[in-house]
Amino acid sequence: MRPGLRWLGLAVGLSVTHPIGVAATDRPFADVHLHYNWDHSEQLTVREAIDRLRRQRVSLAVVSSTPPENALKLRAAGGDWIVPLFRPYLKPGKRHSWFNDPAVLPAARRALASGKYRGIGEFHLIAGLGPDRRNRILHGLIKLGIEYQLPILIHTEASSYRYFLPLCRRYPRARFLWAHAGGILDARQVGRLIQACRNVWVEFSARDNWRYLQSPITDRHGRLLPAWLQLIRTYPDRFMVGTDPVYPVDQLTHWEVENTGWQRIGDFIAYHRRWLRRLPVPLEKKLRLGNAQRFFKNRGRRINGPR
Repeated sequence: MRPGLRWLGLAVGLSVTHPIGVAATDRPFADVHLHYNWDHSEQLTVREAIDRLRRQRVSLAVVSSTPPENALKLRAAGGDWIVPLFRPYLKPGKRHSWFNDPAVLPAARRALASGKYRGIGEFHLIAGLGPDRRNRILHGLIKLGIEYQLPILIHTEASSYRYFLPLCRRYPRARFLWAHAGGILDARQVGRLIQACRNVWVEFSARDNWRYLQSPITDRHGRLLPAWLQLIRTYPDRFMVGTDPVYPVDQLTHWEVENTGWQRIGDFIAYHRRWLRRLPVPLEKKLRLGNAQRFFKNRGRRINGPR
């Protein structure tokens, strides 16, 4: 459990759930937020990454990478159940400046026109850092997503859902996947955004016991907090899960520290499986797999055993 964080575990009555511990780790899992970045490739090969996903029973894997072609390497090694996204970080170190790179839009158009990429993202919008709301590269990427009818994985860092609101309202034909459920935002704020924008879906990557520690989604027993549970029940088709294997997050700017996220991927998935298995069966299946299959229009690989 996170040190220094305390909250009450509230008992929530649920209808029929999966028996806890019965084949919980065997059910196929859609991970909608993966990276295989340049520094990941220094830690493990493409084949090793695919093998780790298979061992965790991941049947659908959505990958964005820096440089973007690294995602295609996973697809080539794994098959059609790997969904590569085009990330506009053409080189390492572009996280805070991608929106000033004139090469991004031409590269994005070529990538999407090739048919090799099945979406755009992940890219960061950080309050106070950029991009500016009028940035032409930001708007150009969203317009490309609409033109090619592909989803857009967007990461916002802001203290209010209102930071994202103008974009999803301006582009109602875009299909946005909101990374980390808004990061530091709580269920109330996330609920206001998805109520206002029917074109936004939400994923829970990195909202675990090791990252975003001040904005938990579960209690000390591993159960969803009541506000999150109510929100998911209200919008059961709008939520997904993922891992985001970037770790340790507090030392990412220190080049001497290895990015060991893929070594922790089993822990990240186990965290989500723990709260998922406490949900009613139909709801659990949607979040664990079904919503991602429909959103990315990909059934994933078949895994024998419980669905």
